[in-house]
Amino acid sequence: MSPRTKQANEKLKQKRREQIILTALENFAKRGYHRTSISDIAKTAGISKGLMYNYFDSKEDLLIAVIEYVVPQAVEKIFSGITKKAKTLTPKELMSFVTDRFFEVMQEEAGLWKLSMSLSMQVADMPKIHQVIVQMYDMVHRKIEELLKRNNVPDAAIKARLIAAQLDGIALHYFVLGKNYNLEAVKQAFISEIVS
Repeated sequence: MSPRTKQANEKLKQKRREQIILTALENFAKRGYHRTSISDIAKTAGISKGLMYNYFDSKEDLLIAVIEYVVPQAVEKIFSGITKKAKTLTPKELMSFVTDRFFEVMQEEAGLWKLSMSLSMQVADMPKIHQVIVQMYDMVHRKIEELLKRNNVPDAAIKARLIAAQLDGIALHYFVLGKNYNLEAVKQAFISEIVS
């Protein structure tokens, strides 16, 4: 058996890093950031605690990696296809499309949403995490603002923040209330309100 090439080793290392990030997301979402230890994540990932530190210097660095890995993907899922759709849909249909995508991705990426909501309330004592969360919100606000400007909505920046806050509130209620929350009815009411 010949030794692995440097490229193969790097690919394996990247794959292992992604596995750790996704395992950490699952653990953080299930137990919360503060109640999850590096040992918990290592055990779930099937690796040693020592090996974890070959990839991440601390639990906080791992959390930053989780956010930086997963959030852009979720945002891309929500807003992908907008440029193409913008050419064929009316402004109202486009807003409806994006809002509908938000709810789909929220359900697909439930762990990410639960984690980001819980972290949003805990970041005051974690400056690095706070900075990453702020960047995440800024990215979402900019995307919504661009869409509103495309639709010639006045005060697009402020309205983008209002829409994002409403969506966060809906997501929070959905995750807290679970089956007792009629997400479909709320989604349709929100879309009707936002595109009117």
